[in-house]
Amino acid sequence: MQLTLRDFFMRLPLIPGIGHGTTTACWHWTLDHPQLTYINARTLMTMLTGLDLSEKRTTAITQHLFSAELDAIIATNLAHSGCLTIADAAYPEQLKETYAPPVALFFLGDIRLLHAPQLAVVGTRHPTPYAIRAMRLLLPAVVERGICLVSGLAQGVDTMTHQVALAHCGKTIAVIGTGLDRCYPAANRDLMTILTHQQLIFSEYPWGTQGARHHFPERNRIIAGLSQSVLVIEAAHHSGSLITANIALQENRNVLAVPGTIDGKNSVGTNELILAGAKPILNSEHIMEEVLVDKWP
Repeated sequence: MQLTLRDFFMRLPLIPGIGHGTTTACWHWTLDHPQLTYINARTLMTMLTGLDLSEKRTTAITQHLFSAELDAIIATNLAHSGCLTIADAAYPEQLKETYAPPVALFFLGDIRLLHAPQLAVVGTRHPTPYAIRAMRLLLPAVVERGICLVSGLAQGVDTMTHQVALAHCGKTIAVIGTGLDRCYPAANRDLMTILTHQQLIFSEYPWGTQGARHHFPERNRIIAGLSQSVLVIEAAHHSGSLITANIALQENRNVLAVPGTIDGKNSVGTNELILAGAKPILNSEHIMEEVLVDKWP
């Protein structure tokens, strides 16, 4: 049996015990062998041996990769969703350039949204009235310029980001930390349904996957990786939004932050980002100067 590179990368992350380090190393190995168009058992053994995996582990991965069980998992996912792999021409270059790009992303919606300039918008799950006013002031003009808003469909700022894009007939992408058949929080089910029909939702987790604590930092790296810039609206000192901002910095993305009051708990994180060098955002033009840098008049 042999697999195309697309099929190989679709199946590889679904093998038990395979992490981002191994999937990334396998992708780099294929880049070093550009003549390769198919993966068979012999090629896979050569690849994994070159990655210094043990013989026992190499044998187990090979058995799983070509198993009927994995065939069934792939068939279930493709019956319900599309799959974008790192071997596909449509895979975003900016995501491919990140430290540990997902080698496969399941999706529902319009994959053409990836052609638009991307702005990640993240923030607290419990926004203050100030954050809500800031989003209403800043984001509509950004959406109307054709910038796609990327967020995580979580409670709070994420939810409002997607809603602003919809309200202004714009584009938005959600990256979630569950399978595409699950919704977290459950209160966003109606919003998620709208996004699957009108926008785009990504997940690197297969159909049926429940949310887990470690999924959300992993999701954050995709949100940051898809975008040219990351805008943090409101964040407490140890907010999860700061994880996304730190990933963005590591990936050489622009980090933008809305300044807040010096005594506001939800402004500590954004103010500290600005102190560390993030661009303070006072109006919509400040955002567009970063995201539309190649198109700015």
